[in-house]
Amino acid sequence: MKTKLQNPTLFLDNIKQKSYRNNLLSSRNIIKNDKISHSDKEKIELVIEGQSSEKSIDKICLREGVSIETFYQWAKYFLKNNEIKSSKQFKPLIEIKDEEKFRIVIEGKSGETSIAEICNRENISHDTFLEWSQSFLSLRKSKLEYFKVNSSVYQKNKELIRVISKTDEAFNYFENFVDLSDKKLQVFLKSTSLKLDRAQEISHLISLQKINDVRYVNKYFEKINLKLLNGGIFIGCLETFSARRDRKKINRIPIIGNLYFSFEFIIKRILPKLSFTKKHYFNITKGNDRLLSKAEGLGRLVSSGFKIMDFKTINGLLYFVVKKEKEPSFDLNPSYGPVYKMPRLGENGRIIKVYKLRTMHPYSEYLQDYVLKANGYAETGKPAEDFRIPTWGKFMRKCWLDELPQLINVLKGDMKLVGIRPVSERYFQDIPKEMQKLRLTQKPGCIPPYVALNRKGNVMSVLQAEKDYLEEKINNPYFTDAKYFFTAIFNIIFRHKRSA
Repeated sequence: MKTKLQNPTLFLDNIKQKSYRNNLLSSRNIIKNDKISHSDKEKIELVIEGQSSEKSIDKICLREGVSIETFYQWAKYFLKNNEIKSSKQFKPLIEIKDEEKFRIVIEGKSGETSIAEICNRENISHDTFLEWSQSFLSLRKSKLEYFKVNSSVYQKNKELIRVISKTDEAFNYFENFVDLSDKKLQVFLKSTSLKLDRAQEISHLISLQKINDVRYVNKYFEKINLKLLNGGIFIGCLETFSARRDRKKINRIPIIGNLYFSFEFIIKRILPKLSFTKKHYFNITKGNDRLLSKAEGLGRLVSSGFKIMDFKTINGLLYFVVKKEKEPSFDLNPSYGPVYKMPRLGENGRIIKVYKLRTMHPYSEYLQDYVLKANGYAETGKPAEDFRIPTWGKFMRKCWLDELPQLINVLKGDMKLVGIRPVSERYFQDIPKEMQKLRLTQKPGCIPPYVALNRKGNVMSVLQAEKDYLEEKINNPYFTDAKYFFTAIFNIIFRHKRSA
């Protein structure tokens, strides 16, 4: 059986189609006389380069000073050897051992002939094939690297990133995710909607301006999502709370530093969120130098249709790498206030809005899946290593202060004083099926059963306590809640039981 690579005509037809498409047969692109002599090894390497589709045939011919017809002839000689079935009968037109290895590797990578068949035919081991394959890939990588670093686009982007970021570390970090020689990659020094409007098709985008200085952050992210190709990478940066405190020397002075940061927090964090001060704030500051947390910045990106790939702190800035995954959610009413409503599963699977005092940064709800996938659950049954919760938020949770607004849900009839915890749909999917059915038969409560039963706050203890409560509630529907309520109050006051 002949493979695609064993058929010289097929490969040459593909070359010709590409040549016609790029006007290669125009008089200015044809070099009639080959003035540069090439060794056999160089010829084969050029054919390999053309076959890899990483460099167009016309550019290879122009760069090497050869005609397209000559390139066809080299490809024909190279591929003709693939028609010979046995290595013992092989009489190479090119007496270089490496070229025969590369021919075999390319045939194996084409997928038309299995590697096992090739190894059997050529009388070589699988390890030998892998060794040859590694040599071929190293050659190809070195050539592609050479073309990349000598590209004018690459050098321009490199210089731009190094000058603005003032470090090579950021440039090296970006190279892990995008091809900086890609002509469809855009590097923005300033985040402007006008520049985005003028941009055509964008494969990847790097913004070197802090999003702390962007007036309409979500609108800017949504527009980037619209302009990027599917799967496109967006790289940007922001200054977090901790980075801001470290950058300003006044924050390092005991007491004075805390007072100054509190003042700055009110001016640059709270005022931009309040409806009656927001307009005046942005008229004065133009949206520059706002305080943004890591959780809010990343949450805004996820709400705008991006998937978080990675983030890293470099020179005091948090650089993020995200990929276009879907359309933005266009959240027109994000929650910023101290009291917010969480969507939770209620009785019979109905979605209810549970009131809580804010203990997380805004837009944190969009990071639930990311945090769980990255860190899983802690023993408490809540996401582990959750950077969305600041220190003051952890204190409020421990002392049950964040639960007080749930009394509104009790008055509305969505919840009870005692009962199973109101959980998200995401958490509900991770608990046993048996517990899912039991849970949906009852309203959730403010005080969870594990507090009344004085159990530990880990996942298994909480689930077992809820199961015990539900079974008891079914058997004794009238007095169970009262019993659990008074026992829980006793445990909280006298046994200092705290929230998980």
